[in-house]
Amino acid sequence: MVFQRIVNYWVSTFITERLLSSPTFHRVAAKTHQHVSTMTNKGSSKVSNEFVKAFKENLEKESHKHRN
Repeated sequence: MVFQRIVNYWVSTFITERLLSSPTFHRVAAKTHQHVSTMTNKGSSKVSNEFVKAFKENLEKESHKHRN
């Protein structure tokens, strides 16, 4: 059990560090931010709220997968 947590922590840390050092990841994140900002600025708050809600739900699902 403890070993599994250590391995999971190491793997998630490794993946996070690789993503943060990836220029592709930063381009995708910047493009996503640009799209969300554009939707918000156009007054599509309903669309952006739905996007944010879905994004948060997916993050929560993923975090629960990694905790268990």
